[in-house]
Amino acid sequence: MKRVVVQAPCSTSNLGPGFDVFGLALDILHDIAEVEVLDENRVLLKIEGVEAQRIPTNPQRNSAGRAALEFMKRHGSAGVKIKLLKGVPPGSGLGSTGTSAAATVVAMNYLFETELSNRDLVEIAAQGEIAAAGAPHADNVAPSIFGGLTIISSYNPLRVTSFPPPRNLVFSIALPKGIRKTTRKARAVLPKNVELSKTIRNLGSSSLVLAGLLLSNPRLLGEGMMGDVIVEPKRIPLYPGCLEAKSAAIDAGATGATLSGAGPTIIAAVDPESVDPREVANAMREAFITQGIECEGYVGRPTEGAKVIDRDSMISRE
Repeated sequence: MKRVVVQAPCSTSNLGPGFDVFGLALDILHDIAEVEVLDENRVLLKIEGVEAQRIPTNPQRNSAGRAALEFMKRHGSAGVKIKLLKGVPPGSGLGSTGTSAAATVVAMNYLFETELSNRDLVEIAAQGEIAAAGAPHADNVAPSIFGGLTIISSYNPLRVTSFPPPRNLVFSIALPKGIRKTTRKARAVLPKNVELSKTIRNLGSSSLVLAGLLLSNPRLLGEGMMGDVIVEPKRIPLYPGCLEAKSAAIDAGATGATLSGAGPTIIAAVDPESVDPREVANAMREAFITQGIECEGYVGRPTEGAKVIDRDSMISRE
């Protein structure tokens, strides 16, 4: 086998209080990685698609490239040429770097027939996140690889628990444009010490999020998503329009709304039996537009993880 093409879904992480723990694969956007064997022992990167000009092609500074180098280091594989077709905008809060790293390592696993487990692939892909975040976090790469809901309960050693995509859950999503941020900067504002009372509050809210996801209960999920008193209060002031969009989502009937990952995307839980999720997405979009910020609205659902879509090129050639 000389070439494999893999598609990986975007993801939302944290879901409010579950910082670096909860991740959920979403069906709204994806990346495609075409990986070919090289005769040379190095990684070559070519990037096309959404905001490709913003994404570094130096493998050490790119999550897919860094993950590929880690794969080669651990498993003695040959070098690779990676063509990324970006569908997930960088810096969106929808796991853009994690999606690229996930698609790449899944492709390399097939390409070199290493038969690694999803857990092993998550560990390798998480190393790619150092390029963007400065730390090997796994809450985006895990859902992009496993699909559905993932829980990171330990990083040393890495422990990932996965659940199939929750049924009958619907999310309204607002993706603002032109708000520049990096995950590294969004992590820099986080508190170094946290009061016990806030830790207890977040633990209780995280429990509601998990119950809502496992029971497909948008009311419990939304209540939990609104309960982060540690991370989101520090991050949301970084992004104009986000507070207004959250308020608009609740006014339109969402059960809860929060930053997706490190932001600035806002994700809202919706009970489709009582409100149209498109109306919630439009309300958030209008809130951003009122603040002078362009925005796209989506309706998304949990989805499956990365998958091989071809063994021939799906990306334009030079």
